[in-house]
Amino acid sequence: MTAAIIALISWTLQQARPIELGDTAGAIEPDKSTAWFTVIGGFLMSLAGLYGVLFREAGWGALAMTLLGLGAAGFMSPSLTSVHRVTWDEESVEGPSNLFGPTLGSRRTKILWRDISRTGTTMTGYWFVESRDGRRVYWSYLYKGHGALDAFLYTKRPDLEPPAY
Repeated sequence: MTAAIIALISWTLQQARPIELGDTAGAIEPDKSTAWFTVIGGFLMSLAGLYGVLFREAGWGALAMTLLGLGAAGFMSPSLTSVHRVTWDEESVEGPSNLFGPTLGSRRTKILWRDISRTGTTMTGYWFVESRDGRRVYWSYLYKGHGALDAFLYTKRPDLEPPAY
């Protein structure tokens, strides 16, 4: 059931319109409603866990719930800003360039289309393009309109396989 829901979300977000799209440029970023849902849900989960620790003597389970909620909210909160936005134009693609645990960090890089040597997928489900010198730009299925980036990548570099979904 979970796999079916994730596949439906991915398909819907792939078909959605990117935040910017033209013939020669575009931009995608994480879906804000998904980010808000995760941040608020994580915060509420941490409050419930903290309540259990402080007032119900619930023990390790409540402490784990608190930490898990804080982690989810903390890791997803940068997606509420534009720090994880991926942009592209005729010359290059630019976006988040490092992973921080199960999420993206704040460092960014720009890679010229001609310098991309491969595409791939990380263990945590992020897709990437990689330059010859090892730099990467990452995005995921939570990026609204990510299919537009895939299509543009294919027009600029038809010799590369799109990242496996």
